[in-house]
Amino acid sequence: MKTLKDYTIQFVGLSQGTHFFEYKISNKFFEELDCNDFIDAAFVVELEFVKQSTMMLLNFSFKGKIIVPCDRCAEDVEMPIKGTEKLIVKFGDTSFNGTDDILILDENEHQINVAHYIYEFIELNIPFKRTHKENECDAETIKKLNELAVNKTENIDPRWSTLKNFNN
Repeated sequence: MKTLKDYTIQFVGLSQGTHFFEYKISNKFFEELDCNDFIDAAFVVELEFVKQSTMMLLNFSFKGKIIVPCDRCAEDVEMPIKGTEKLIVKFGDTSFNGTDDILILDENEHQINVAHYIYEFIELNIPFKRTHKENECDAETIKKLNELAVNKTENIDPRWSTLKNFNN
């Protein structure tokens, strides 16, 4: 089982310039971070790590898929996910509360673990609505749901129904 230590970058030993890292993310990665939202997950994360004298730029690019239950029919649905995110790492006072894409590290730090950032960036790119495309849901489940749907019939007092005419 891959540990989260594999996502630690020892930047002190790196020369200034651009370095590339690639991570293969599976469902076990999410389980280690106590995220059990997916039936299965597979991602490739490419990290461009630019080390400069006063800061570091981390450019994340990821592409993969998750398998989750459909919100409509509860059958498994495969959802492609891709995105790019960036993180700026500076050194100095750790009390700085800047934006989400700027991280301030203590000047004595010599490594950074990117596992949590990979997790956050993937999670942020997953859509809220997890459904099949139109007409791809399980037909029997949709039929049963339509049968069980509550049909609301409006019983409006006739005195109030004439007010609807004012909208026209």
